[in-house]
Amino acid sequence: MDDPIDQVANQDVEMNLFETDASDACRDPPARLAARFCRKSNARRKTSANSSRRSSLSSVHSHSSVLSSHGGPHSNHIAQHLRRASIIESRKARLASKAAHAEQVRLRAAAAKASQRANNTEEKAQAAQAAREKLLAEITARCEEEVRRAKKIAEETKEKKAAELARLKEEMAEKFAVAAHRKFLYQQGQRRSRATSLTAVEEKKVAPVVKRTNRVFSAKVIQRAWRYYQTRKLVSAFSAVGLSLKVAKSSPFEELRQVLARDDTISTTLALFKYLGLLGEVQDDSSMVRVFLSSFMILAHPVQALSHGGHDGREQDLISKAAALVDAFESYTQAILSVYRPSKPLPAKEQLSFAVNDFCATFDTWKSQDLNTLVDIMISSFVNLDLIIQATKNDHEGHVADDYLEAVRQEQVKLLARLKRMAGTEEALARVRVAVRKARKQYAADKKRKTAVQVPRATTPNEVGVSEHGAPLTPPATPQPEVRSMSPKTSSFADSLGQIMTVLPSNREIAHEIQINGTFEVQQRPWTEARKDLMDSLQSNMRLSMQDGSGESITRWTHAMAVLIRDKLMNLISPRHPLHDRIDGFLDPVLIRQQSVNGVFSYDSFFQTISGMISQICSPGRDEAVKAFSTNTSGDTIKRFFELIDIIDLMTLDHINFQFRLASQSVLEKGHEHEFVSFERDIQTGVHALERTKQWWANARSSLSTPRSTGSAIYARGLVDLVLRNSGVQYVDFPETLQLDYVRLLKLRARVFHVIATSSILLTTKIRLRRHRESLWTNDAQRLMSLDLQTVDANRIVSLIESSHMMPDSTKEGVANFVGRVLPPAAAAAHHVDLAEQEYQDALHNQVAYDFSKSNSAGTDGEEGFSEQIASFLLKSLREHVFARLSASGTAERVRTTTGAAEALARLGMPEFLDEVNRLVNSLDKIRTVDLKAHSKWYDQIAAADEAT
Repeated sequence: MDDPIDQVANQDVEMNLFETDASDACRDPPARLAARFCRKSNARRKTSANSSRRSSLSSVHSHSSVLSSHGGPHSNHIAQHLRRASIIESRKARLASKAAHAEQVRLRAAAAKASQRANNTEEKAQAAQAAREKLLAEITARCEEEVRRAKKIAEETKEKKAAELARLKEEMAEKFAVAAHRKFLYQQGQRRSRATSLTAVEEKKVAPVVKRTNRVFSAKVIQRAWRYYQTRKLVSAFSAVGLSLKVAKSSPFEELRQVLARDDTISTTLALFKYLGLLGEVQDDSSMVRVFLSSFMILAHPVQALSHGGHDGREQDLISKAAALVDAFESYTQAILSVYRPSKPLPAKEQLSFAVNDFCATFDTWKSQDLNTLVDIMISSFVNLDLIIQATKNDHEGHVADDYLEAVRQEQVKLLARLKRMAGTEEALARVRVAVRKARKQYAADKKRKTAVQVPRATTPNEVGVSEHGAPLTPPATPQPEVRSMSPKTSSFADSLGQIMTVLPSNREIAHEIQINGTFEVQQRPWTEARKDLMDSLQSNMRLSMQDGSGESITRWTHAMAVLIRDKLMNLISPRHPLHDRIDGFLDPVLIRQQSVNGVFSYDSFFQTISGMISQICSPGRDEAVKAFSTNTSGDTIKRFFELIDIIDLMTLDHINFQFRLASQSVLEKGHEHEFVSFERDIQTGVHALERTKQWWANARSSLSTPRSTGSAIYARGLVDLVLRNSGVQYVDFPETLQLDYVRLLKLRARVFHVIATSSILLTTKIRLRRHRESLWTNDAQRLMSLDLQTVDANRIVSLIESSHMMPDSTKEGVANFVGRVLPPAAAAAHHVDLAEQEYQDALHNQVAYDFSKSNSAGTDGEEGFSEQIASFLLKSLREHVFARLSASGTAERVRTTTGAAEALARLGMPEFLDEVNRLVNSLDKIRTVDLKAHSKWYDQIAAADEAT
């Protein structure tokens, strides 16, 4: 089949041929054209490749054909024919190219159509698959929802059926009980023999016939009368005791307790319960009777009888069961006493039996839960007593260990006996062993950590001693340089650099700290603002001098550096040390000055050699710091110099602390003599007048309830009031004898306020959530005690508690409000101690005498007192507890108060802070011991003068 384009091309060719033939037949070309074709040969120009007309095939062919055939003028017909043939050929070529192009277009269209159809098919398949998956997912979701709904309906139906079955069982039980009661009444009543029924008229005429009794019937009547008599007798005996709910509520707690504990009350109640068959299969009959009698105590005096006064959920349930039991018992006894004829049946006792069993089960559950808490508290007390033995077993002077051992053993025997009785022998012994083993392991680890010390490799113990007055011979913080010839400028530079060293307290302060804490160590104190300015100015001056490039300034700084490092290192080693001569020769100031002047001094070689030397004399704990200094060479010379000074500073502190450790035993024995001499000298020179001490003693004596109090009790009262008073404390409230412990007592006070704030928050949360106040929330207490009260807010504290205990929004809001009210006093106490400690550190660094009375921390604002009732009550109770432990007169009483500490704190609602309270008591006792050793002379004088007035 021909293509449409070819057909059009053929029609065009034929039409052109027809038109050309017709024009040639009927007309001649114009004269101007004929003249062009008939030009002479000599006048015609040569053919040129650039002329398309004369170089065409038709022109050449027509010219040659005319000359050869006719030899005359050119024929117009032949020329037109040739031109027409040329046009036809060109058109055919053009049409052929168009046909080829159309074929290509058609092929491309067909290929595109085929590929598009394939792509559309694949896309449609993918879309169909996606739609199918989506439909399947929707169907699956609907099916899951239907299945879930069906399961829920099935569970609800199952629950309804179970409830219906339980209700039917209860109804059947009630019907059976009613049927049994009717059967009992029917069996107890008189029945006539079966006979033929008479008509109503005849029945009225029949005379009553007396039933003939027999032996069986007579025995039943006698037994019934005997049971009635015995029941009435026992109930009357119980009524004679005079125990009822009305009488119990009107009687005081102690009087009611005595009535319930009498033998006649227990025996009468036991006889009644045995007769009524209410004891069941109980092995100990008297225990169940005591449980029953305790219901009167619970209902009459819930505050004294229960731990939480009846506010806890378990206690409320117990009170409701006790009320049901007492109501059923009194109803039964009144019904017994109201029966006047033996023939009348006795009231049923099923309700009373059910009430007794229900109350006993609830009481056992409540007792077991409280028993676990009490057992934990007693085990904790046992462990504390064991730790006392561990702490005093090595102290054989004055028979302190023997006294403590005897008293502690007696208390431990009592506790162990109670534990065996409450928890059983096997379980009590197992739990005590585990707790004691764990506590001893922790005690040993803490003791090992405290006694661990890094010994400098160059320290010689023979150099440590005690002065004539008992003061420890401590090395100076800033080493004293040897006497060498140096210029004034060099000396000033060395002195300025030497002031960067940490400054030590006075000998009196060091002796006092060692007496309180035998493992006292001087730490690298933080930089104050003055020290920072000094260090920055020294570094700036050094850099400016080095960058200036003048040889004199570089020499001066290098010489000062060598002198300072040499003096510090020479103070760390003895002349017998192998490195003594090497350091002396390497750090020769004259040699270093000559090298600096000549420009041959190498800082890299200097730092490398010095790091190798100090690595041989530093303590093992500083090896990493020395290694890091020797390997890290990225800093400039000035920075590396100050890093070297810091490392030598730490080495000097290690050396000093090691000497303190060696001299601690001597200081513990004779340190109070040095403090006595120092305090007496201050009184003689007028530094102290003991006015604050006299006022403090008078206030402590007036706050005691007993008029004739001992001196130890007065001292304990005053010391406890300084730390645990619920009002602002000022420096004028502290006696002169305790001025060295001013910051320490402020720290104890801040810690106590932190404990009270935390415990009151936890106790309030427990009360709002209806939890047991004695329940241990140890993790919550540790998280809250780790917070900084000066930066934390109430929402943060509530979120921490909510993370372990779910709270409704109302409870959360109430706890947040309470936290906002109880937090400011504790934060103010913490701010007060931070301010005092910072001022003391500034004075110590600046090497000036610190006067607390003139400092900003001498007074406190009004926020250092708790206004919330719970926090005030806890602080007051804790103050009395600590006072009772500090004022204990003998070893036995001291051990007894220590043993009961866990139980006392649990009753207060702060069982999580037993360790905190023990540490507080130990710290105060240590302060008292050291203070009385040094200042007992003046306390005796003040006490004698006070008694005389």
